[in-house]
Amino acid sequence: MDEQKRLLNVCIAAVLLRAAISIGFPAIHGILDQRVELTTASTSFKQLREGLHLYRMGVSPFDGGVYHQAPLLILIFQALDGFYGSIAPNSLAINVVYCVLDVLCAWFLVQISTSESFSGRKKLDSWNIAAIYLFNPLVIATNLARSTAVFSNVLILAAIRFATYSQFLSVLFLAAASHLNIYAVYLVPPFMILWSPTKAFSNCAVTVLLYAAAFGGLSLLGYFMSGGSFQYIKSTYGTLLFFSDLVPNMGLWWYFFMEIFDSFRPLFTYIFQLYSLIYVLPITIRLQKEPLFAIVSILGVTLISKAYPELGDLGIYISLLSLYQHIFTNVRYALLSALVIIHALVLAPNFYHLWIYLGSGNANFFYAISLVYAIGVTLILTDTLRAILRIEFDGGEEPQKVVVQI
Repeated sequence: MDEQKRLLNVCIAAVLLRAAISIGFPAIHGILDQRVELTTASTSFKQLREGLHLYRMGVSPFDGGVYHQAPLLILIFQALDGFYGSIAPNSLAINVVYCVLDVLCAWFLVQISTSESFSGRKKLDSWNIAAIYLFNPLVIATNLARSTAVFSNVLILAAIRFATYSQFLSVLFLAAASHLNIYAVYLVPPFMILWSPTKAFSNCAVTVLLYAAAFGGLSLLGYFMSGGSFQYIKSTYGTLLFFSDLVPNMGLWWYFFMEIFDSFRPLFTYIFQLYSLIYVLPITIRLQKEPLFAIVSILGVTLISKAYPELGDLGIYISLLSLYQHIFTNVRYALLSALVIIHALVLAPNFYHLWIYLGSGNANFFYAISLVYAIGVTLILTDTLRAILRIEFDGGEEPQKVVVQI
């Protein structure tokens, strides 16, 4: 009972913190929404409002290269606007929605930690798990920036939460997450292990068909919203897959594609997309006994290799890693990884300001720190993969302390 009270207190404190920042600094939402580290073309709240305005005016939001997000988001925020009368980033309705989404993410993380996949392992207390997520500065900044990535994160966590309880709901949640973030499709192979522990072909086929039907049904929203046109595919999924909106971000794509000749862009676009895709099946097969960790690792790979990453991706990745307390004694580069990540997080805003606003730097400044950030995430990913494979090699036993007598 005490643990439940602590969990409730953590959630209340997190909501009050977000509310206090929003009320005390009402302009912070617009400032953070402009930060390329926190929002991208596929998650910007400002672009979402522009797309919603076009839709209200009877113009397809997917024409003109303004809106690159999922059609479902426009319908959600249109309903919010119709019910509350305002979807300003600092309005009460939006504050409530984003606070609820973060609390839901924390609750799903707590529920995942108590699932059968974590039975018999050392686990953090539920309130610790919630606190790691809710008080993560990257998560708070993403929330205050009103990034729509919060919606896809909560759907992915919901899909994991219900994977061993309700296969039907889990499939629907993952399909909705894929509709909002096409990279969530990469999670289907490890999810199939969770959905069908017996590996029966008929069961796998049914779940894949259900997933495809749900994803296809959601995708038809854009078709009808575009007046019976598939133009929305180019504006939403096409932007992510072909990197048509060439803007700086924390990823590894933008500088490379700024420098190469246009005739080579299609080839290298396919190569870059293939780079993240080729890891999916090997990770899933190698970690088939640990499908949840396979999901976490694939999220880590896409965090490094996708076209439009943001710091909120790292926040959810770290929160999922916190569930695997039993591997921490096997990691070797925790301090180095933390220092590299902190170094990148501190210098990225400064280098971007020097380049864009002061003109005393250039694109190399910001891209160099993006490379440092990618190195830090790679260290975390490889170190945790090595740790869990080491535990598997040792027969699931945690390392014992050896006392050397002299």
